[in-house]
Amino acid sequence: IFSITEAAFKMLNPRSVPRLFRLSSNNSILEFLLEGSPEIKEHYIDSKKEVDRNLKSACEKFIQHQTKLFVGHLEEYMTKVSALKTMGHQGGPKYSLAQQPWAQPAKINDVVASTYKTIKVQLPMTLRSLTLYLSNKDTEFILFKPVRSNIQHTFQKLHGVLQEDFSGEDLQIIACPSLDQINLLLSASN
Repeated sequence: IFSITEAAFKMLNPRSVPRLFRLSSNNSILEFLLEGSPEIKEHYIDSKKEVDRNLKSACEKFIQHQTKLFVGHLEEYMTKVSALKTMGHQGGPKYSLAQQPWAQPAKINDVVASTYKTIKVQLPMTLRSLTLYLSNKDTEFILFKPVRSNIQHTFQKLHGVLQEDFSGEDLQIIACPSLDQINLLLSASN
């Protein structure tokens, strides 16, 4: 009788019963049953859309990088011109572009010449890389078309500024290639 009474006493004594089997709020199994079961959430990811999104992002980065590589210095110059003109239109002091030290014909010639040289040297290498990695003329054309367009647009804006603010003699010193020459350079590298 002693052993049965002792066993029953041990079962009812909370200190001798393992935490898992206690009938209190500290019981893990009881807590699990009362508070609910874990939820399972399913997420579906359209892998094709994810790949398309990543491809689009990579193509946009390529276009921006190549544009900056080819005409980055010219774009910096055009940003300065735009800031100067905006300042004059907003009631600030009006300065002539030709009076700016960074806009002297010889300085512009340096920027234009280095940009033209960069295009002439880097364009064939870029197109060879496109051919190497893409091996599809249509895809190469589609991918490079926005870069070509950005280069043409930058030179077109430059021509507009030069015609507006510089004399014929200054234009000869600047020696900016015509839009036809730029188009020829861009198409000759194909």
